[in-house]
Amino acid sequence: MSDNKIGLKSISELLGMNFFIPSYQRGYRWDKQQVEDLLNDIYSFAIKKKESEKEFYCLQPIVVRKISEDDEVEKKLNNLHSELDNNEWYEVIDGQQRLTTIKILISYLVKELYSGKSLYETHKKHPFEIEYETRKDSRSFLNNIDFSKSNEDIDFYYISEAYDTITKWFNSSNIEDPQQAKETIRNTILYGVKNQRQEGIVQIIWYEINDSNISPIDTFIRINMGKIPLTNAELIKALFLQERNFGTNEDIAKLRQIEIANEWDKMEYSLQNEDFWWFLNKGKNDIPARIEFLFEIIYNLERPIEEKDKQKFDNQFGTDKYKIFRYFNVLFADKNITFEKIEKEWNNIKDYYSAFEEWFNRPIWYHYIGFLISSGVSVIDIYKIYKDKKKDEFETELINEIKKRLDVKYLKIIDENEKENFKIDLSYDNKSKEKIRQLFLLFNIEFIVKQYHKMMIENDNKEDDLFIMKFPFKIFKNENWDIEHIDSFTTNPINDKNTAIEWLESAEVDFEDEITDELKNRIYSFKKGTDNFKDFSLLQDDIKKIADEDDNDEMIKNSIGNLTLLNIGTNRSYGNSLFRTKRRIIIEKEKEGTFIPICTKYVFLKYFDKKGTSRTKWTYENDIPNYENHIVEYLKGANDKFITFKANSNE
Repeated sequence: MSDNKIGLKSISELLGMNFFIPSYQRGYRWDKQQVEDLLNDIYSFAIKKKESEKEFYCLQPIVVRKISEDDEVEKKLNNLHSELDNNEWYEVIDGQQRLTTIKILISYLVKELYSGKSLYETHKKHPFEIEYETRKDSRSFLNNIDFSKSNEDIDFYYISEAYDTITKWFNSSNIEDPQQAKETIRNTILYGVKNQRQEGIVQIIWYEINDSNISPIDTFIRINMGKIPLTNAELIKALFLQERNFGTNEDIAKLRQIEIANEWDKMEYSLQNEDFWWFLNKGKNDIPARIEFLFEIIYNLERPIEEKDKQKFDNQFGTDKYKIFRYFNVLFADKNITFEKIEKEWNNIKDYYSAFEEWFNRPIWYHYIGFLISSGVSVIDIYKIYKDKKKDEFETELINEIKKRLDVKYLKIIDENEKENFKIDLSYDNKSKEKIRQLFLLFNIEFIVKQYHKMMIENDNKEDDLFIMKFPFKIFKNENWDIEHIDSFTTNPINDKNTAIEWLESAEVDFEDEITDELKNRIYSFKKGTDNFKDFSLLQDDIKKIADEDDNDEMIKNSIGNLTLLNIGTNRSYGNSLFRTKRRIIIEKEKEGTFIPICTKYVFLKYFDKKGTSRTKWTYENDIPNYENHIVEYLKGANDKFITFKANSNE
């Protein structure tokens, strides 16, 4: 088992240490902008008003490996040992550019502030040393930067340029008092936790690899190929698996490490299930280790709601991508940490995972939570409901949350034959498009839920041997969805010849037996002739008569009973086609593997037509009211489950 160390170190703690930059790394190459960015960040932090005496500014990780006595690198360093008080060396695998820049900054500050005295004379600490394998004089050059040698070596050139940038930055017009600025930055980088000043301190994330099975070169390549940084998950995993966490019994420690490592891998493997992952996330959320999602949830739940407290929280842990690691690092900061505390924190993480797994595996919860997440409700807000309610109350709370978010009412309409119909108090326009999209998503989901209820009743409430359909949130979230008008003649006329020809050719396929020879000749003449859209309009009218489809007014076209949910690709593939053509294309698309929402498919298969009228046309008299009645019946349920009755139009 590895004993990789992870934690925070102040720059002050690095003083007196020795760092070796191996030849597989490139030399020092930071430019003016990068050096100035670092100075600006440190200075802005140092002068800002502190909410806490323990505030710090954190640099990105330094990844190192301690060089052992029998190491090949040790032989390269033998000539240095005699002149240094500390003979311990660390091979720097990542972060050498930042480390070298801090070294240059310290050299500048010592020269400017201590009037010829050394750092040891003033702070009782030596600067940290850096030795580049490819430059035998690099250590001495960094300790005494000589501009006359800057052209002798490309690394010396960039180091000299960085020193010059630092000098100019302190003397720039942006700095009102250069001397005070030097002292301010000196205080924040040279003082540590024990003697911290009001400026706060600069720290780094220290990641020390002590696993002999890990190759430093492989680690370097992994981190730097494509600039892949260490993730919060990797850093937090190292916190949990440090051997000091598990007591002094080596055998028990290894068993406990293996237990946590195996559970970690199991959770990560499960979260790699695309259906599970897309159920929990509203959109694309590509993170290298998906278990980090759990840590992010925990972090955000711990973050205070009140703005004042939230600011203190952010000051303590930062706002960059490593804030989550720093939060967990505080939990492990106690040197006397026990396995019981580790186990408590680990069990907390497992509890979150178990909750999400339960959501995914319970069919009704899966569908209602999936709807809420798809509609923009955060997993955090759903978890807050979950943890505060008993399980038999949770479903009711989910329904209430959906109802509140949807906020749709329905009406009862009595026709001239005293027949009762339902109408949803919502009509298609740009403002209501998203609400209608949610309405139809919920209709598809509730249709599946009701099927599940029916199957459970028929199977004596046992899920064994039941095929339980799940709405595919992964597919749904990866595609763009339109509100489709079922009535073939929308308000968008065909105005180019290619589209007109496509429309006519589709009609020829779908009405082959009904189209007369005379009509076929006219279609042929239009396709080969001029762009006379008056001829096309007449052809459309004649084919529409064959199809026996009514020309509905705009209000009917935009009513809920004439709308359905369809992905943009399928919707645009048939444009203004007749119902029979749309029906054929829907069936073909599904055969090809395109996801068609179940209620959309049933609309075109005329599933909601109780009277069994024509399967090849869509009419105002029967289909539109029947379909809208079904939508209302499913969504209102027995007691206005998702939509609410509106007594009259004046309410």
